[in-house]
Amino acid sequence: MVVSDILLFVRIAETLSFKDAARHLGMSRAQVSKRIAALEEAVGAPLIYRSTRSISLTGAGELLLGYYRHIFDTMEEAKLAVENLRSTCSGRLRISMPTCIGAALLPRLYGEFMPRHPDLLLEVHTSESCVDIVAGGYDVAIRMAQRLGDSRLTARRLATSSLVLAAAPGYLLKHGSPVHPAELTRHRCLGLHVAKHHGPAWSFAAAADRLTVPVSFWAASDTHLALVDAACGGLGLIYVPMVTIASELRQGKLQAVLPEFCRGVECGIHAVHVGRTPARNATALIEFVRDTIATFDGVKEQKPAPRHVACEPLKETTVLDRLAASTLRVTSEF
Repeated sequence: MVVSDILLFVRIAETLSFKDAARHLGMSRAQVSKRIAALEEAVGAPLIYRSTRSISLTGAGELLLGYYRHIFDTMEEAKLAVENLRSTCSGRLRISMPTCIGAALLPRLYGEFMPRHPDLLLEVHTSESCVDIVAGGYDVAIRMAQRLGDSRLTARRLATSSLVLAAAPGYLLKHGSPVHPAELTRHRCLGLHVAKHHGPAWSFAAAADRLTVPVSFWAASDTHLALVDAACGGLGLIYVPMVTIASELRQGKLQAVLPEFCRGVECGIHAVHVGRTPARNATALIEFVRDTIATFDGVKEQKPAPRHVACEPLKETTVLDRLAASTLRVTSEF
């Protein structure tokens, strides 16, 4: 039994005409008769009384029509629901984003985005970890990275933020300010646990080259927010996107270090999702996030670009006479 048989039987029952049903469904009368005969054989009972002048439903036909009408009505409701989903935002929207963006973005999402879409249920996960979008059932993930490596996903770069090496004035007064990235091996560096597991290394720019300095984390955390608090407390240096510490720099809680080696080193802020084109809910969220983060301090608005965008790294160069150790792999997540 197939959906077309349901539609055929309901049409015949409503019009009491094989001819009208055949014309409406683009079939011949012979095809209609054959399909109804097959349906009667499948259910094990005659459904339609036939005469030379008219047709009518049997008791089994009346009973089946009640069930089939319910199925047909449910199909129509499902079709309308999908069509409505394309034009309005409703249902569940599950997203993931870094804590450093979430702290500023979540109030805007709940205060501005949700009132615009009252039928939307927003589920937000905040973490610096690179979540598995497919396994976690996420519609969108906002990621901050210099490079994105998962080719199974579609990424749209929304904005960029320059990387900044910074420490509290008190720390620099006590331990001195480095004059070259190679000196970071002798300083207290603070970073994320995920980077620590990969063999931490920080990249800097020198002319057209990239200097990659291996570092040992004096302390590590799961969130950028905790690292910023630790750095403001004078515990060490952090190397994070400008958007993460723009306020602390402006207030003087943190001071930029080695700015001449950070020029041109940027982190992309990306919206990542499964499939070539995001669903209506995801599209609305991505557009809101793009417009909102463009207003954040330390963010450069991204000009329109093709999808599947990833930041191209600068030319990798090992400078042995200036580095304290050999080059290590750079983690792409910050």
